[in-house]
Amino acid sequence: MANVLVLLSDLHSGRSSSAVEVRLLRFWEARNVRRSGELMGVDMLLLDSQSTMMPATVNVNRLATHLTNLEEGSVYSLTGFEVTHCNQNYRLSDSSLLIRFTDSTSFKKVTEPAVPIPLESFRFRNYSEMLGLANSNNQLPDLIGEITAVKSTVTDPPQDKNRVMATIRMDNDTSVTMSFFDAQAVKIHNQLEQIGVDPRVVVATSVNPKIVGGRLFLNATSGTHIYFDKQTDAGERLFYRLVERDTGLPPVAPLLKSYAKVEKLSISELNDFVVTATSQEIDFIYTER
Repeated sequence: MANVLVLLSDLHSGRSSSAVEVRLLRFWEARNVRRSGELMGVDMLLLDSQSTMMPATVNVNRLATHLTNLEEGSVYSLTGFEVTHCNQNYRLSDSSLLIRFTDSTSFKKVTEPAVPIPLESFRFRNYSEMLGLANSNNQLPDLIGEITAVKSTVTDPPQDKNRVMATIRMDNDTSVTMSFFDAQAVKIHNQLEQIGVDPRVVVATSVNPKIVGGRLFLNATSGTHIYFDKQTDAGERLFYRLVERDTGLPPVAPLLKSYAKVEKLSISELNDFVVTATSQEIDFIYTER
C-alpha cells in the first residue's frame, strides 16, 4: 500500500509510515569539534508546500546510501523516516521536530511534485531581533544586508587560523560585523576574489549572534551558507533597491582588503600600543581563553 502524503506540520514523534514531498533547501557536514572534527553525518533543512521548514539529519553510517543523491534546490519524496524532538539550542527552524533518516528511509527526487513548493525560505531577523537573540544560544537566524567592507587574513597559500570579517549594513543603517573562521574563511575569501565585481548584497543563513564589548557580532556556523547579490530572490530584490538608490554615485573602493600584518600580542603589549601609537585604524583578532 502506498504511503499517505502528508505535510511536515502533520508529523508527530515516532516512526512515520507517511510520505512527505519536500525541497532540500541546504545541507552541510556535521562534525564533532570535541573529536578533532570527526564527521558525524549530514544535516539539512527541508521545506514543504506550506513553507514549513524542518531540520533533518543523516548519520555517517548511512551517508553512502544518500550523499550522492543530495542536491540543494531539488524536490524529494521522503518515506521510512523517524521523527524526534530537536535540540532546543541553536535551532535552525521554528519547528520543534527533527527528521532522522533510518535504514528504511527512501529519499527520491521528484520532477513533478503533487503541490508546488517554494524555491527558497529564510528566517531573516532585523538588528533589534538579533540583539534579542545574542548570547542566548537559542536560534541560528538568517541575515540579509548590504556588504560594505571585508577584511581577511587569508594568504596564498592559506596558513593556520584564517579569518574573514565582513561589515554588513542592516536595517535603519545599523551595521554588524560577521566573522568566518578557518575553512569557511578561505572559501569566502576565494569566492570574493573570483567574482568579477564586488557584490553589494549578502544573504547568510544560520548565523550565531553574540554581544562582545557591547557590540553585536555574528559568527558563521557549520550551517552557514552565503549567497551574493542575485543568487536568491530575496537578495535580488534588495540588490535592485540599492542600485536604484545609488544611481549616479561615484564607485566605492574595492571591497576585499587584507591585513598588512598579522602578529600575536599579549594584553600588556596591546595596552602599550593603544597608549603610545599614533592615531590609525587597526583591527584586532583575539583568541579567548
